[in-house]
Amino acid sequence: MVAPTESDASRNPASPPPSAENVLEVRDLRTYFGLDEGTVRALDGVSFDIKRDSVLGIVGESGCGKSVLARSIMSIVQPPGYIPSGEINYTRPVNGVMQTDDLVQLDPDGEKMRSIRGGEITMVFQEPMVSFSPVYTIGNQIMEAVMLHQKVSKAEARNRTIEMLGLVGIPNPERRIDEYPFNFSGGMRQRAMIAMALSSNPKLLIADEPTTALDVTTQAQILELLLKLQEEFGMAMILITHNLGLVAQMAKEVAVMYLGKMVEQTDVGTLFSNPQHPYTQELLRSIPRLGRTKQTSRLTAIKGSVPPPYSRPSGCAFHPRCPKVISGVCEKFTPEPIQLSENQFASCLLYSDAEEHKMGETLPDTTAISSSEPEEKE
Repeated sequence: MVAPTESDASRNPASPPPSAENVLEVRDLRTYFGLDEGTVRALDGVSFDIKRDSVLGIVGESGCGKSVLARSIMSIVQPPGYIPSGEINYTRPVNGVMQTDDLVQLDPDGEKMRSIRGGEITMVFQEPMVSFSPVYTIGNQIMEAVMLHQKVSKAEARNRTIEMLGLVGIPNPERRIDEYPFNFSGGMRQRAMIAMALSSNPKLLIADEPTTALDVTTQAQILELLLKLQEEFGMAMILITHNLGLVAQMAKEVAVMYLGKMVEQTDVGTLFSNPQHPYTQELLRSIPRLGRTKQTSRLTAIKGSVPPPYSRPSGCAFHPRCPKVISGVCEKFTPEPIQLSENQFASCLLYSDAEEHKMGETLPDTTAISSSEPEEKE
């Protein structure tokens, strides 16, 4: 089960050690971008766990920080982006002994991180049409990844590439291996990208909206393929999407993101049967449902839009759009994760004592940054 925490483990010496049953534990991760308009807090204290052999779905609207989270785990955040604090604890067996590395502390261009990225932790990017270089063959690019992470000859890498292309359902892989990306359709390119990601038998696969720009039939085929290979390879998977239907079909646990924060975390059954955060509830209400009776009211839509991250609202970031906002509370105080049941957490002031906030000594949220006072990079 995911286990959120708002404390930065690097600032809390009493923080418990990573669990061996989790392949990845993210703790209070913050990823910022220093722009002329101000500091964009793309990730602002994200925490979650993912167990081995499990599928974690991360959902939210566009602009909530889902792709930045994936790039932070892979250590491919480009300047002006930087990670000022937090931990990404990656645990795996090395020579029969469980070993944990904090990926934040590793040099992104160092030998160790390069061996992990693309080898033990791989990623399927959301745009298959631009994921491959147009000037090299599909086989050349997959073979390069195989030889980089495995001690094999070029001939062995070619055989491995042909095997993987066949495994993901590309016909005549012995011939298609020497073709260029422009010879492949969007769905075939995404299959080839999955083949590259799985060529090194990773411990964790990050699928960042893997069905973007694909037709419905191809989407279903890609999802079925991912589920089949996830079970066959016995790997953990993070599925990043804005489609709750995909989460219901594929994930075991779900984390809902809004403006760089995890607002609700639970198992997939509980999320759909008993959502607690107002944002999650509004997301579910906005889904068209097959077989519904004729309705007199229009389909529910969440009012407003995700605000620019460099002008984050004070207090709870969702309060300007929230139908259950508590006046005088939600705009002043930042909600902490609250455990509502054994396997459900929500960051919402509805589940804390509003009067306690009004009369207590809790200080107003000061995380909103003025565009005239950009934060310095560390």
